[in-house]
Amino acid sequence: MVKKSCRILSMILVFMMVFSMSSFAAVNTNASTAFDQKVLARIDSRKALEHIKYLSETIGPRVAGTAEERQAANYISKQFEKLGYDVEVQTFKINNVVSELTVDILKDKLFMVNTATGSGYTDLDGITGKLVDCGLGAAATDFPADVKGKIAFVQRGSVSFAIKAQNAVEAGAIGVLMYNNASGNVNPTLGEYKSTIPYISISLEDGQVILQAMKNSDVTVTIKSELMTESQNVIATRKPLKANTGIVYITAHYDSVPHAPGANDNASGTAMLIEFARILKSYPTDKEIRFIACGAEEIGLDGSYYYVEHLSKNELDNSIANFNMDMIATSHGPCNILYADTTNGQPNLVTESAVASGMRLGNNILEVGKGSSSDHRYFGEIGIPAACFIWGDEDGNLEPWYHKPEDTIKINISLDRLQQAGEMIGAALYDVIRTDTRNLEKSAIRRDGIEEKINSFGISE
Repeated sequence: MVKKSCRILSMILVFMMVFSMSSFAAVNTNASTAFDQKVLARIDSRKALEHIKYLSETIGPRVAGTAEERQAANYISKQFEKLGYDVEVQTFKINNVVSELTVDILKDKLFMVNTATGSGYTDLDGITGKLVDCGLGAAATDFPADVKGKIAFVQRGSVSFAIKAQNAVEAGAIGVLMYNNASGNVNPTLGEYKSTIPYISISLEDGQVILQAMKNSDVTVTIKSELMTESQNVIATRKPLKANTGIVYITAHYDSVPHAPGANDNASGTAMLIEFARILKSYPTDKEIRFIACGAEEIGLDGSYYYVEHLSKNELDNSIANFNMDMIATSHGPCNILYADTTNGQPNLVTESAVASGMRLGNNILEVGKGSSSDHRYFGEIGIPAACFIWGDEDGNLEPWYHKPEDTIKINISLDRLQQAGEMIGAALYDVIRTDTRNLEKSAIRRDGIEEKINSFGISE
């Protein structure tokens, strides 16, 4: 998930506090006599776990534009097809640089790498060469003659990143590996200079590890700095059995950040998306349901923006709601509140249905929050009632493994939380899509200013 801003709780659901606050309130306490039961009885977090396992372990990190992201898209598409859905793969352009560093004598070490703005790029195989210590790389004399055809190892400082790059190119180096001069990494920019060779950076701490290794033997490194230009959304559509009285969108992103297996962020939401598709295929509805697995969320919500941007005015006029799921299975104890984040922090049709489902289930875990850093954003901004469901603590903070290699099934997945979120969201969703739902005619909540919003997206009839 894109880094979340601090949440502002817009309301506390006081009328739900008839139940004591706890991390795991009783599930389905009052649902046995409610219409929710037909859906809730079929939600199975263990089935969803199989999808999480495939996405986060069999595939692993699914960075936007990479072969791994495409593999995940193919997997999701096949799951939808097995369920009998019409599936569309919607491709779109992106601009994402994926960086990687491997060191021959430190094969088990994971390096967090940044590519400089203005850097040259490599192909899929990257470049491999002996690492040559070039000090600060501030002058031509810092570069030994034997750096030609090899990779220059420089430290940040003294001169600009661009000058270091120029000096390395003139010395005949095939790449630049820079380590920081303070703790942590840096995001270098070469300004107006466009390097013909890749220029990547690592932290001071990682640089010191490599320097120590170079004292004992030659060190060979492989640098990959690829420009990714395409991602994809995977869309499964369930047409209504009779007249179409509106469209409901269910979304979750399936990409992850580099080095993070993304079990919770966001294989969890994707898995529940597939689980809802499995369950809802069997129930009559006069609403059109679109299940959308969004690509390239982590680099700026690119997939959901592209999708919303290409909706017709007729589709927008008939759009009822967007239920977005992001990080719905964390095992982090303090994250015991299921937030329904809206772009403006105000309640809407989605949050109202979720509040109602919580009351029916005897669950007091939900709060409405404010946030726009997931794929509900552009649905909400265009005027469609939208909310992102995500676990957080009482201050809106996320689990400590967010965007880290520790975001694995073993560390960061709770089947209880996944089940609980699935039931809460599923009950709210079914409340909106079922044929006898009341009060869904052209929701007044979303109509204000929609023409202006449509025009701002450049959408025509």
